[in-house]
Amino acid sequence: MTELHDLTALELAAAYESGDTGPAEVVDHLLARLGDGDRVGAFTTVSADRARIAAAEAERVLRTTDRVGLPRLFGVPTAVKDLEATAGVRTTLGSALFRDWIPAHNDEIVDVMSDAGLISLGKTTVPEFGAACYTEPEVSGPARSPFDLTRSAAGSSGGAAAAVGALLVPIAQGSDTAGSVRSPASACGVVGLKPSRGLVTAGPNGNDGMGLSVRGPLARTVRDTAAFLDALTTRTGAGTVRPPRADSYERACDAPVPRLRIALAQGSVSGSPVHPEVAAAAELTARTLAGLGHDVFIRDQAPDPELTEGFQVMFTALVGSRTMSFDESSLRPIVRHLRSRAMEFSSAELAASIGVVQARARAWALDYANADVVITPTVTTPPTLVGRLRDDADPAAELAAMTAFTGNTVLANATGFPAISLPLGWSSQGLPLGVSLTAGWGREDLLLGVSASLEEALPWAHRYGGLPRDTPA
Repeated sequence: MTELHDLTALELAAAYESGDTGPAEVVDHLLARLGDGDRVGAFTTVSADRARIAAAEAERVLRTTDRVGLPRLFGVPTAVKDLEATAGVRTTLGSALFRDWIPAHNDEIVDVMSDAGLISLGKTTVPEFGAACYTEPEVSGPARSPFDLTRSAAGSSGGAAAAVGALLVPIAQGSDTAGSVRSPASACGVVGLKPSRGLVTAGPNGNDGMGLSVRGPLARTVRDTAAFLDALTTRTGAGTVRPPRADSYERACDAPVPRLRIALAQGSVSGSPVHPEVAAAAELTARTLAGLGHDVFIRDQAPDPELTEGFQVMFTALVGSRTMSFDESSLRPIVRHLRSRAMEFSSAELAASIGVVQARARAWALDYANADVVITPTVTTPPTLVGRLRDDADPAAELAAMTAFTGNTVLANATGFPAISLPLGWSSQGLPLGVSLTAGWGREDLLLGVSASLEEALPWAHRYGGLPRDTPA
């Protein structure tokens, strides 16, 4: 029997419209699931009272207002990444230094989600300042893959991806600077979309100054991902460089997909070897798309140490740019290491690294200019064991290990192109293996259309929660 937590965001919206359920019942149900124990470490803070008040108000609006004109996902539960300031709600940034911080303001993405009628159940777990590709902060337990609790949910949107994969919320907000939406999506068996640079407003406080970071959706289905992207692009403002599509991203999932040129890029830009099962998942995706009538060709992804090293300098500078008065010794070793490295770079060296990354990103785009979509492994290995990437004794080695794990994810941040991770592969141990698709700047419509066709050809909905839902014969 289908439970409320099995329903996708769009299924909940339909259930509200039919009167089969309402936001108050759904929010109470999900909070009860959280109250039974957040075994995946998805939430650092649960804002139950606020969520119930918001749900009661949404219920009143749905009862007394013509649904026409209400946002598509009105009343649907979600969660906010704990890097986003939320007025009146504890926002830790994953750091013990901010364990008790309750902001008086919202970051813009929080207002955008509120305007869309979404109801946040709380703040999802992040590594300190989002500076790691695993999620093991001091302020809460580690975020874990719902498919194996000994495995990390990756990072930095690890809590958000774990919340979606564990059926605690149908959709959740993430952010992506070097793969931080897509890596957790891969580890948790969900869909994670890093939008085009400038598509989703960052607000006056959310622009990193280098064009690397974007906010994006995590969901269990491609259509939920698209509907959430519609909600996130209803507002233009600081950080946006083009208006959102006049049409709906959700409708793009059902639009006919033309015959495409699709490249399978084998290997990783970091030069790290790709695990055979991960490579096989990317190859399966390529074969499936070829079977759907697309022209698929294979190209080796050459390592690019200049891009990798230049990107590290930029990422390090972002971590080092946080100018607040605090005791540095209280920071996690990896954060201290990154901040220390940042102090060693001159402004000229940073500018040179930015120039190198821009040049190498342009070269990559030209290499694949004859492809409409590029397939790569999302990350280079199956989900890692909790604690495997962390190395407090040698944070330089930890940084190298994280670079090896993420592999290709930095390409989309460097180019500004949209990229989506889909749970299209599964290891011999039943672990999810994400496959990434990248399209040209502003072509989320194309990316979502292709992704919807892959979801139909290689379905994954039956794998959530061990439920035999829509299990293929």
